[in-house]
This record gives sequence, C-alpha cells and structure tokens, in this order.
Amino acid sequence: MTEEEIVKGCQAGKERCQKMLYDRFSSLVMGISMRYAKNRDDAQDIFQDVFVRVFVSIKHFKFLGSFEGWVRKIAVNSAVSWYRQEVKEKTVDIDMEADIPDVMVDEELPFTEGDLLGLIQELPSGYRMVFNLFAIEGYKHEEIAEMLGCSVGTSRSQYFKAKKSLKKRIVEKYKQVEI
Repeated sequence: MTEEEIVKGCQAGKERCQKMLYDRFSSLVMGISMRYAKNRDDAQDIFQDVFVRVFVSIKHFKFLGSFEGWVRKIAVNSAVSWYRQEVKEKTVDIDMEADIPDVMVDEELPFTEGDLLGLIQELPSGYRMVFNLFAIEGYKHEEIAEMLGCSVGTSRSQYFKAKKSLKKRIVEKYKQVEI
C-alpha cells in the first residue's frame, strides 16, 4: 500500500492501516523521542504520546504536505509538552554548567551515533531541548523561545551551554587532552 492509501485507511478507522502506519513510522518516532528524553522510559512515554496524537489527529491531515513531516512535527511537539511537564515537576538549574572551559575536539574521534545520543541524553533538560530543537530540528531561537516559554536570550544561552557541555563530555569520554 502507498503511504496515501495507508493514511486514508487510518482516517477511515481501519486497524490494518493503523498497524501499517505504526510499523512504518515507529523507528522515526522512537529516534526523535530518544533524542529529547533523558532515558529510554521517558522516550517510550513520548513515543506513546506521539502515536496517540497521530491517530487522534489523522482525520485532520489534508495531504497538503509531507505526511512524514507532519508526524515529525507531532513528535517534536509531544517532546516539548513532555519537557514542559517535567519542568513543572522539578526545577531545572540552567546555570549548573556555566563555568565549563572551552575545549577543542579531535574530528577523528571514533564514536557512534548511539554514543552521541547517550551524551545528548545526559544533558540537563533545558540544554537537551534547545540543542535538539535548534541543531537537529532547525528551529530558530525565536521559535524555540515561544515553544518553551522562555526568552530568546535564554534559548541562545542554553544552546551555547549545551554545545560546551557536549564538547566537555566528548573529551572526558575519550580521554582527550585540552588544547
């Protein structure tokens, strides 16, 4: 079946099409969920929320753009909602790593995408959200500030600190000497 046939089948409530859509997009959604979450359990919560939102909202999809882009946007918005709930539940210290020294990273480091994902997941929540939204999803700081309910300056600062923290963690992980 084509993607359009699957989507139309889902809009008609056909379970077989829902299963096909889930199978087709589950790895994409889990990848996005893992980038934004701090651990696999949180990623699975985001993942489930994404598919609930997709299946509830699919009747509104009008085939005017990419369906994958539509699913991706729902996944990012679900991650942002999850982050907002997490922030409500506990306070995040946005300056906890403000004094990290600037380090150079060897471009030849042998690490995998999974290693990088693990390092991103270790970032404090604010850093992780802004890093993902800016560096990976391509949102502008103005858009991120609106999504997260913070100032543009805070978004920029969180991104700068996230990059600095990632550099430091990569150097520590691979026992590189500061240059």
